[in-house]
Amino acid sequence: MLIAKKRLRDGVCGSILCATAMSVSTYAGIVDRPFLRAQSVVIVMGGDAFSEDSGTAPFATDFNLLTTTSGTQANDIIAADGVSMNFNTGQFNSVSNGEDSGYEFEILNPVTGGIFTSAGPHQTLDENDSYSEFELDGSTDIDIITGNRSSQFLVASNAAFDIYAQATDLIATGDFSVYDYSNIRFRLRLRVAVTGRHGASAQNPSSGGSGIITSVNRLNLMTAAPTKIFDGGRRTAASRGSLLDHAVSFRPRYNLRGANAATNNYDLSMGAGALGATVTYTIYTP
Repeated sequence: MLIAKKRLRDGVCGSILCATAMSVSTYAGIVDRPFLRAQSVVIVMGGDAFSEDSGTAPFATDFNLLTTTSGTQANDIIAADGVSMNFNTGQFNSVSNGEDSGYEFEILNPVTGGIFTSAGPHQTLDENDSYSEFELDGSTDIDIITGNRSSQFLVASNAAFDIYAQATDLIATGDFSVYDYSNIRFRLRLRVAVTGRHGASAQNPSSGGSGIITSVNRLNLMTAAPTKIFDGGRRTAASRGSLLDHAVSFRPRYNLRGANAATNNYDLSMGAGALGATVTYTIYTP
């Protein structure tokens, strides 16, 4: 503390009185208040557009602040919406919108051969792709590749979060025009880390919550309103690292269900057509 001293002189002299000098001390203070706060943040990473629109990945497409009431949509302060990414190609790239070409087929139970090679765009079948010739027997069959429309998006967070999903914009054409949302099976999977790609400093965000809600297994269960599909209990970030180090992968898989509810995946008897929908994933405050 600094002390400032001033000498003041005021003399009043009379025949018997003379006041001379006195010293007075004044004081000054400095107040400093460091106050550092980190908001609860969830960052979602995907592609910036579909592959048909020259989309690239990974992009941080959602920056969510968990400042809303529990059970409500978090505030997203990035205006643009992203799309999901492929996870089975060894690299990050945006998914196809599925509208311009058919999905890839796989040969089931060949005696030999039947190897499929995709020349891109991935998860589409066109004249640039190829199959090796294959030997078949009575058990050999053909199917749309298991996990029809498999994709992923990455999430990094410093707090627990929930994920909700809603299906809209049904498309049903050709021989598939008799189908609806209930004919698209839904499964969500979680992968904490993939070596050299993401999750090196991450942990499973399911701990402390219910995790993936497995009862939501068809798109018709998420059409009326956004529906909880993941109940989180803790942050993804476990130790110091980059955003990709802190990111875990959520992997939606969609399968075609035939008229028989017990039957999944494609059979040639189902004919040719398209069945699709838009599924929007949103971060919620837990």
